[in-house]
Amino acid sequence: MKKTLLIAALLLVPMVGFAQGFFDKFEDEKDVTAVIVTKNMFKLLAEIDIDSNDPEVKEYMQMVNNLDNIKIFITENSEVGGRMKSTVDKYIASSKGLNELMRVKEDGKNIKFYSKEGKNESFVSELLMFLEGNVEGKQQAIVMSITGNIDLKQISKLTKDLKVPGSEELKNIDKKNK
Repeated sequence: MKKTLLIAALLLVPMVGFAQGFFDKFEDEKDVTAVIVTKNMFKLLAEIDIDSNDPEVKEYMQMVNNLDNIKIFITENSEVGGRMKSTVDKYIASSKGLNELMRVKEDGKNIKFYSKEGKNESFVSELLMFLEGNVEGKQQAIVMSITGNIDLKQISKLTKDLKVPGSEELKNIDKKNK
């Protein structure tokens, strides 16, 4: 019995790490800009003593404290962009519970949002965005993955602050959940 449990545990461990590091291979690519924000950074932000009575600031800090990580990978290289698209497609096909949230096609951009259910309708445990097309006059491919206890009502503010292309479309998701 112990041997069976050990074998099962060893088989499951790679799958858990697989989901978290699916896009990490792009971090070391020459033509990729990568932004990785970890739980440790969010913990540091949460410890900042912000003396504010503004409820919006308090909500923002609470949202940041509930995030595990944000990973953003951007490239203008069409070959790397094709591999990003392929990797996103494979990730979506292999991830249980990851569902399409929204598609936007405008101004030479195709943007797709996917999410995994969270604790209720306003929260998700993962938010994945893939954008390909013309961003500020440049052909780009962008993958953004956010994990944690994500409040859809607040996340568009964070991505806008990070100046992530496609963050304007997140406002539409926010409006649908109000």
